[in-house]
Amino acid sequence: MSIVHHHLIYQARVNTHLNDNSKKELTSFLYSLLNVIDMECLIQAQLKLSKQRAWTGIVGIITSHIAFHYWVNEQYLQLDIYSCKEFDRKKAITYLNNFWNSSNVKTLFIDINVNEDFKIDKN
Repeated sequence: MSIVHHHLIYQARVNTHLNDNSKKELTSFLYSLLNVIDMECLIQAQLKLSKQRAWTGIVGIITSHIAFHYWVNEQYLQLDIYSCKEFDRKKAITYLNNFWNSSNVKTLFIDINVNEDFKIDKN
């Protein structure tokens, strides 16, 4: 049996109404993303707004984590999905693009199988 590690890194400019008071919507976003990629929650979502008006959110999944940083003023998002369970990255990216109304999207997908070389897909 091969152990897999999938890591999706997603960066984008976003056009959204989310702001300093959007904790509930961002929490819902994380749980919806879990459903989209068929992951099971291990540690409930934690979110915090910094003094710089940037949201940080993380949710533990059975197979690792999902974390994001969203800068309200800059309308910029950085998100990571890391999992030892395979997931459909195209489905995840489509959901992210739609939810955040993203532009200038950059993605990096690293597919790591133990005892094999990294497979990297950069867009």
